[in-house]
This record gives sequence, structure tokens and C-alpha cells, in this order.
Amino acid sequence: MDSSFNPEQFLGAALTAPLTKRPPADAGIPYSAVIQVPKIRPWASEAKGTSGFAADIPLEITLPDAVASKVGQPKITLSDSVFLDTTPSGGLDMSPGKNRGLRRYYDATGLNKPGTTMGHLAGQLVKCVVKHEVAKDGSGDIYERIDQIAKA
Repeated sequence: MDSSFNPEQFLGAALTAPLTKRPPADAGIPYSAVIQVPKIRPWASEAKGTSGFAADIPLEITLPDAVASKVGQPKITLSDSVFLDTTPSGGLDMSPGKNRGLRRYYDATGLNKPGTTMGHLAGQLVKCVVKHEVAKDGSGDIYERIDQIAKA
């Protein structure tokens, strides 16, 4: 981090141009991606009265030249979130059928074996497919989401 960064000065800095949304990467095609460091976060649903933990797994996606020129950058980072099934004692539930979202990442990296931790996922190469979702707020904005994960 640059030590010359001044948060107070940053808060007072005026925009020099309008902020714009970049075009979305094409959906439905496989891209090469490198898993970044996963982070665990708590979640809660007041409406349902439930809570738990989720893993946010960032993927740095390398775009083919044609897509990169359309999007305006060679790489994008998207985060996939997977809900975690836990035991009453707070551990990861290893029962059959549990933690399917996390299993996709372990399977795609060849790390679905005893002794592996979520930290081992960082730096692993995978293939991912992006899907588009239209914002529910009526803006028409398109959001990119991770749809599929597979071995590279």
C-alpha cells in the first residue's frame, strides 16, 4: 500500500469524469481463472430466522483477446459465494451431500482429499463459465456471476 494515501484528502477529492460501468464479459463460454484467497463471512436472514457462514471465493479471470477488447481490460475478478454447512460444534459438515458448492472447487482443483484446507485453493487454476443476471431494481444493469467451475 502506498504510504502517501490520505483518507481525508481522498474523501474531499472531486470526480474528474463520471464513473461508468464496463461492458460485461460474454456469458456461457469457459474462461481460465486463478482462485484468489477465499474469505469466510457470517450471514443472517431475519425473515427466515436463520444464519450461518459463507465462503466468498474470488476468481481472477483471464479474458480472450476478443472479449478483453470489448470489456476494455485483460482480466476481471468475480467473487463466487458458497454457503457452508457446519456441524453443531462449528466444524465443516463432512456428511454426504453437504457443502456442494465448496466441493465443486475442491473437485476442480484436485484437492478434494483429507488434509486440504480452503487456503490451499488460492493460486489454483480452474475453468469457469460466467452467467448474466439482470438487476432486480429495474435499472436493467447486468451482473456477471460464476455459473460453473471445472478442472483447467
